Amino acid sequence: MDSKITVCPLCPKDEQHVVKHGFFKRKTGHKFQIRRYLCKSCKLTFSAQTGSLTYRERKPHLTQFVMRGMMEGMSQRSCARLLGCRRATIAKKICRLGSRAALHLQSRRPPDIASGRENTIIFDEMETFEHTKCKPISIAIAVTSTTREILSVDATTMAASGRLAKIARKRYGKRHDHRRHSMRKVLSEVARLCPTVKTLKSDKCTRYPVMVRDIFRGKATHTTYKGRRGCVVGQGELKRGARDPLFPLNHTCAMFRDRIKRLARKTWCTTKKIVNLQHLLNLYAWWHNNLVKKTPRPFHMD
Repeated sequence: MDSKITVCPLCPKDEQHVVKHGFFKRKTGHKFQIRRYLCKSCKLTFSAQTGSLTYRERKPHLTQFVMRGMMEGMSQRSCARLLGCRRATIAKKICRLGSRAALHLQSRRPPDIASGRENTIIFDEMETFEHTKCKPISIAIAVTSTTREILSVDATTMAASGRLAKIARKRYGKRHDHRRHSMRKVLSEVARLCPTVKTLKSDKCTRYPVMVRDIFRGKATHTTYKGRRGCVVGQGELKRGARDPLFPLNHTCAMFRDRIKRLARKTWCTTKKIVNLQHLLNLYAWWHNNLVKKTPRPFHMD
């Protein structure tokens, strides 16, 4: 739904005087009459659509349906066929939704975390690819241990390894590895949102201990666990055997792969641009957090 704006976007709050200034009509959407306003201080006219999620969109009534479809495992083409629009329309709406979700995630403060006294955070990386398996992508993610709330998620490039390394260098040249920078970004966000964290859990990746020491400076204990083979269910993210100490993170990663079509283990959908993948990751992080916190109307974004 469109948010109502009754303050001038230019003038300071204590220097503006806003009055109603009629309506304007639009051809599509749930509301055909949109309220307009006039600021007598700067003579600027604006409307209730100004600054909203669907500002200047030609098909604002499809935005919420696109978000729900993409978050339930649909591809862009199937979503376009279902709604009767072009795939480019879906792609543009995903970019706008992802940008708005990123603003929601960045505006959080420590009291906004579901478990305000969260003492245990789990972090790790999962992999996907961009256009081809010769261009792998690393996704750094951190979640709370009790509620599985996503604190931060970031996608970045990494170099191909194994049998594809030589082929990737021959076809696409040297690919930069930015995994350290991405994980530092995620851990910095963890330190901002959870200043009272006492324990950090991860696998035995050799890059992690140095980052934890630099960012948390001895205020948190870093506990590592040996990685295990994946089981059949859970997109290969859930682990075989007895109790998994990293289960909240692995379960969240399995939900990422199940809900975002291009992250599924076996799929025809692939990421063409890493920026667009980041939009989807931000959108799902917002969707997931509202789901685990059981907020009213969790699947509606303004």
